[in-house]
Amino acid sequence: MSPALVSLLILAAVAVLYATEVVPLGLAAVIGCVLMVLAGAADFATAFRGFADPVVFLVGGMMVVGEALFATGAAQDIGDRLARLARGDERRLVVVVILATAVLSAFLNNTGTTAVFLPIVAGMALASAGRIRAANVLMFMAFAANTGGMLTLVGSTPPLIAQAALQNAGLRPFGFFEFALIGLPILAVYLAYAVFLAYPLARRRFPGLPVAPALQATANGPGASPFKKYAALAVLLLCVALFAAEPIPLALTAVIGAVLVLLLGCCPPRELFSRFDWNTIFLLGGALGMAAALEKSGGGKLVADWALGLLGEHFTPWAFLAVVSAVGLVLTQFMSNTAAMAMLTPIALSMCRALDVAPHPVLMALATVTAAAYATPMGTPPNALVLVAGYRFRDYVILGGLFTLLAYGLVVLLVPLIWPF
Repeated sequence: MSPALVSLLILAAVAVLYATEVVPLGLAAVIGCVLMVLAGAADFATAFRGFADPVVFLVGGMMVVGEALFATGAAQDIGDRLARLARGDERRLVVVVILATAVLSAFLNNTGTTAVFLPIVAGMALASAGRIRAANVLMFMAFAANTGGMLTLVGSTPPLIAQAALQNAGLRPFGFFEFALIGLPILAVYLAYAVFLAYPLARRRFPGLPVAPALQATANGPGASPFKKYAALAVLLLCVALFAAEPIPLALTAVIGAVLVLLLGCCPPRELFSRFDWNTIFLLGGALGMAAALEKSGGGKLVADWALGLLGEHFTPWAFLAVVSAVGLVLTQFMSNTAAMAMLTPIALSMCRALDVAPHPVLMALATVTAAAYATPMGTPPNALVLVAGYRFRDYVILGGLFTLLAYGLVVLLVPLIWPF
């Protein structure tokens, strides 16, 4: 059996573990990495390189900063002020958080944006005396970060990959805000979907789900000095500024933030390590490792070739775009959007040449759907970050799965109208 097929079988088995949750999600991801090595689909360095990925350090570092905000009471203070602006109305807060997160994610890294808002929203929940539950807000925030990445050239990596492919082929590049022609309609539909359909469902599904019991126990704890509170806030603002300017790698910014709050005594290391959400770290590292193994073994290409082969004699430009987009949509739920886009772009571009199809609608569709990772917690780092709210795998499928299909439908319908074949 070829390594490509083996990697796909392992991915299917791990998907079953994710869905049934017979073991923690983080453990399921690590099991997948182990199986990739034992079955010969990838070597150890490839299967486990996800744990050295900068995204893992970005997420882990900001989790430490977030814990410091909780431990000193700073998150609760910020949340108290913002809760007054939202007038204690949870649905109104969902709208504000979605719009703010999407706009910032259009220009900043979506993972960093989510990491900044996470402790603030959690603090608002703590300050609301039960009127606001973080679990009813955080997943929508993560999805908004993914959607915001569709609005500009720098919103996420897939648009940059599409842009580079067009330039290397000597074709017209996309404009900076050209992606918003499809991104804004998707954001508008998402806002309506979240507020009127998904939010009521979340209220029924998460009636009393906490942010994280340990965090709540330490928030605004006794003995938190004003110095430590302001120090934690200063570190958060420093991280935001560095995320915006990017003079150094984002992951390094997060690590610096974590080191600073520990050095300033904002959070005792022993207590931090006992409360740290290791499940999220193992899930993210393991998922990234499996994605690398899937890419190196050729499993992802095998899926792409099979799907494109279905076109056969029934080729039409629209069918071609629909199939390519469907492959990208499925792959991005289980591997990074960067990897999915990088793998599919050269295939799609070469087929566009062979079939005499304009590449702009195809690459635009691919760049958009590979950002539409709403159905799994490992689809994007923002999805994994909000696992601290206590979500389960099926929560993403239920709340995000339908909108994943809606986003796909909008792409297949609107892209050919805006960028003709």
